[in-house]
Amino acid sequence: MKVHLGDELLQHVFWITECIALGKFATEGRCEHLTEQGINRILNVSDAASVVSPATHCFGEVVHHPLLDVRRIPDDTAIEILDTLHRLLTPEGARVYVHCTAGQIRSPTIVWLYLVACGVEPHAAGNLIGHRAPDAAPGHSKLVDEQLIVRVIAHGRDHFLPIPREEILRPVEI
Repeated sequence: MKVHLGDELLQHVFWITECIALGKFATEGRCEHLTEQGINRILNVSDAASVVSPATHCFGEVVHHPLLDVRRIPDDTAIEILDTLHRLLTPEGARVYVHCTAGQIRSPTIVWLYLVACGVEPHAAGNLIGHRAPDAAPGHSKLVDEQLIVRVIAHGRDHFLPIPREEILRPVEI
């Protein structure tokens, strides 16, 4: 899979891996672009309820886990969100769009935590996201701390590994 950064900047949908994209809030107007991109599941981590649904759009599942902006994510909340993301990514052909309001802090941090839980070194996960989503702040220090990172790594080792499909973690070409 190869993506063009200019198209991503225009739509604010940034592919991190072949199966995970992140960006701005999934609005009615953005659904056509999301489905054209092959996205078939949505994880909303903004504090606003989802406006798209599987019943009215072409998404197999739309899940909302509200997170407050720029506040430390409680451990149990982070684990619940990561379990949901892993479940959404597991079926063959699954491509998940993780979004918050602006696609800059919460969604990049959740994707970062997932990559770290799956064994990607934190700095490498941050670089991967940062190179593909220019405005992203993955692993934002107001959302995570060392305690959460340790908990996420242990949880991922026990529940996500081995990764069920290698393309889940395979970076996209830019």
